[in-house]
Order: sequence, then C-alpha cells, then structure tokens
Amino acid sequence: MKSFKINNLEALHAFTKENKALFNTPNCYAFKGEMGAGKTTLIQLILKELGVSNLQGSPTYSIINEYENEKTNRLYYHLDCYRLKNDYEAFDLGLEELFNEKTTIFIEWPEKVITFLPSETLWITIRHESDDTRTIEIDYEHGS
Repeated sequence: MKSFKINNLEALHAFTKENKALFNTPNCYAFKGEMGAGKTTLIQLILKELGVSNLQGSPTYSIINEYENEKTNRLYYHLDCYRLKNDYEAFDLGLEELFNEKTTIFIEWPEKVITFLPSETLWITIRHESDDTRTIEIDYEHGS
C-alpha cells in the first residue's frame, strides 16, 4: 500500500500529475471515503490530467458519465454508485458488462457494486484528516 498526505489543492494537483501513468492504464479504480472526503474532486483532477476537457461534475444522478480524450479518442467512465439500492439496479444499468470491458473506470461508492468489480481493481481510500488535510491510500489488496 502507498500512502500520500495531501495538505491543499496544489498538493492534490501535484499528486495527479505524479500518478498520471498509474491512472492512465485501463483498469477499475475504486474510490472509498466518507461523504465530502474529496472523491469527486480527485477523479475530476485525474480526468483533467488525462486530457479530458469536457468535465461534467459528479454523476450522482446519472450514475455514469462517459468522457473522451479528444486527441486520443480514449474513453473514461466516472461512476457514482451512491444511489444504487442493490445488485439488480447495477445489473440493469449494464455495470457488469462495463466492468468486463478493457477501459478505464473511476468509481465512487464501490462497496455498492462490489459483486461486479474485477479482481484487479485498484482501491483508493481518501481519509479526511482535517479541514485541509487528506490522506490518500492506494492498495491492490483492499476491498473486502
């Protein structure tokens, strides 16, 4: 597990720049953290670093936002599963099929769809330490 202390927005920008290669690999990235920890902000900064210019904010109501890097035509997905009530809703949305594609998926509230997540999912936990400080932990073995 890797751990990073983030003390301000500039440090968060630096984190996304330093870890761009990690997040540019087709994979499922599961973001855990309490409400307001900064999951959406971090995902939006990562997407921006990956060349996405038409950011739409959190997919709280749509559940899935699809983005494209217009230079590379590469697709990225941002999911917010907070409102999902059960596996049936996730299945009806086609999440099982999406997770089986070789694409890059950033997902908030992954515990709601843990049944569908690929075994190689990378887990990112954001801990809200104080008003300005967050700890970001990256772990391949988390998720249980």
